[in-house]
Amino acid sequence: MGNSESQPIRNSDKRTARRDNAELFNAAIWRYRGDVLGPLPQPFEGPSGDDCESEHQRVRVCVRRRPLFPHERRAGEFDVLSRAGNDAIVVHDCRMRPDCRNLLINHHSFTFDRVFDEEATTDEVYSAEVLPLVRRAAAGSVAATVLMYGQTGSGKTFTMAGLHSRLCDDLFASLSPADEVTATLTELGVGGARDLLRGGDVCQVLADPATGTVEPLPCAEVRVDGATGLRALFEYGASLRETAATGVHDASSRSHAVFRLHVQRAGVPGGSLTLVDLAGSEQRIDADSHSSERTRESAAINASLLALKDSVASLNGGGEFRSAAGGRHPLTLLLRPSFERSSEAGRQGSGTVIIATVSPASKDTEHSLNTLRHAAAM
Repeated sequence: MGNSESQPIRNSDKRTARRDNAELFNAAIWRYRGDVLGPLPQPFEGPSGDDCESEHQRVRVCVRRRPLFPHERRAGEFDVLSRAGNDAIVVHDCRMRPDCRNLLINHHSFTFDRVFDEEATTDEVYSAEVLPLVRRAAAGSVAATVLMYGQTGSGKTFTMAGLHSRLCDDLFASLSPADEVTATLTELGVGGARDLLRGGDVCQVLADPATGTVEPLPCAEVRVDGATGLRALFEYGASLRETAATGVHDASSRSHAVFRLHVQRAGVPGGSLTLVDLAGSEQRIDADSHSSERTRESAAINASLLALKDSVASLNGGGEFRSAAGGRHPLTLLLRPSFERSSEAGRQGSGTVIIATVSPASKDTEHSLNTLRHAAAM
């Protein structure tokens, strides 16, 4: 894409250049959508997490994009994401050529198990990808896992909160009064692991060599009586999450939250459902607005996300789930039993779903590319 004006475009950072040339970029993106992508796809009718029976696929990876907000449009932002079919998404990376005069768009395409566009509701995401896991966990013998991953401000925690609210009723609807549900809530941050149900007391993520189980110790495990109690516990845990101001969001989650539910049914091996709200990913592009403490936190968060990506990629490639750093990385160590047990259920469908959330705003292009590249590698 070239700039037709003879006057040179002033040299500026990428985000400013995008806003200054929003009209030109936006017009080019719409031409690409019409010429290359064609008509918008129909609603997804392919396999969901409930009926996918691939022997080799142990982890489903989905993407949800949020809408472009009115205040972003007023600030000069434009939409740089396009859904290409029901399983692909394109990022339109708008930038200036090295001569600082002409404009360029690189179109990056990524394929996943499913892509939910801005019109998809949380109910649709839940019914397609999470409800099947809730039912398997309630039936016993399956360790189901849901992970939310994405940039701060991309709708990650919003989506997870919606999933929490919906699964409460469905989980207990599948159980009898004699069945028991217990819960633990662990926060993993730069300072280590903390038990949020014990006031944030420090704990250690330890593996039992005899049984292979991995749990944070010491850690409170509380009994949950009914959907109302579980919903209240979710809300309590969310209020305790460690947050800090970032350049994107004034309540950015600066830690990983691991909420694990254990289901015990008479005569059936226990099942579990692990819900992981991963910390908001940060990039070097925002480092100028970070304190030294925030920079250290960001480095630790990105290191843990990289370890998780490598471990899950090994699992989906037909190997075993690896715990990084010789099994000492708290995040991968804590999740290892869930992934190992979900692999045993692989022939019945995936016991794990990763939902990556992305922002369509042009200012978030680098963040969205980073999220999708990591998710595509899983």
